[in-house]
Amino acid sequence: MSRITLVNLLDDFTLGGVTKGLAIFDSAPVRAVADCSTLPINSEAMIAPALDADIIVTHFPPNWRRLAFLALLRARNPKATLIHVEHSYSGDWEDQHVPHRARFRLMMKWALAMVDHVVCVSNRQAQWLMEGDMVEPHRLDVIYPSSQTKGLDALPLPEFESARPLVVGAYGRFAPAKGFDRLIAAFKRLNPEDRLELLLGGFGPDEEALKAQAAGCSRIRFAGQISDLPAYLAQCDAIAVPSRFEAYGQVANEAREAGRPILVSTAGGLPEQVGSAGLVVDCADADALLAALQCLPVMPLAHMARAGRAATDQCGQMRAESWARLINQFPPRSPERKPLRVATRQTA
Repeated sequence: MSRITLVNLLDDFTLGGVTKGLAIFDSAPVRAVADCSTLPINSEAMIAPALDADIIVTHFPPNWRRLAFLALLRARNPKATLIHVEHSYSGDWEDQHVPHRARFRLMMKWALAMVDHVVCVSNRQAQWLMEGDMVEPHRLDVIYPSSQTKGLDALPLPEFESARPLVVGAYGRFAPAKGFDRLIAAFKRLNPEDRLELLLGGFGPDEEALKAQAAGCSRIRFAGQISDLPAYLAQCDAIAVPSRFEAYGQVANEAREAGRPILVSTAGGLPEQVGSAGLVVDCADADALLAALQCLPVMPLAHMARAGRAATDQCGQMRAESWARLINQFPPRSPERKPLRVATRQTA
């Protein structure tokens, strides 16, 4: 029996959740059922490639310009199964960025009608798409993403000691969506007796602005670009994710795998990750965020750490197996079918 061939299409390789999430296609469960590759697509591309693939997975957000690309992708790959993974859009994103909701949802409905199946990265995102009549429930699955980062579950749990400051970590791309400015503002309002420190890791367009905002506050440190995530998390007692919008939020999942309690905003898929592993806070409310931080040292942090690790036990393996099951629903093309032309170069 011929093996399934799968090609991922991605137009942005900036370090982040989408790029890290591609690691799941190199996991053992997925490799057992499919030969996977990734093809870079120019973000301005109008001409879609014809591919020698049984399954084509798109990882870029739809927009009006992309409708023609998706239509041509469908036309040039009539025998392939098209799967779209929605990494970007969410109800919170829509509330903050879309002035004409009906128009945006019409675009999404047309775009998602061109693919065979849609994978959402959180239950809340899936509910938003279905309630907005953007995709039918029978064409949708929810599979949480996984960065497949090794070593997180082997990190020793923090030793929460009242004699030293509690180190709160926050990491990711330094951009407005991540809400690090909210966190810095809250830390600058802490009282002298609040034994808390902030360790910010990452880089991005807002780096200089964030450093300027934090200037003069000795309890805030910058760790720079994170090349060794387990080593960074080993320095943290808890992780804050104050995002303004977030379809899922892999940072929260990685923190739980590492046994670090989490404090997350109400955005997207973040609240459904918490359970007993931390706190959900309206980070748009500066007073609520400050109060939550001040309460952290007296929370049952050891219990939260164990709960987060238990909830994510073998999560990478299970999510890879979910992808393998989905892939197996779409068998490879018959050997007698003529293969489609392979496009091996980046689309202009």
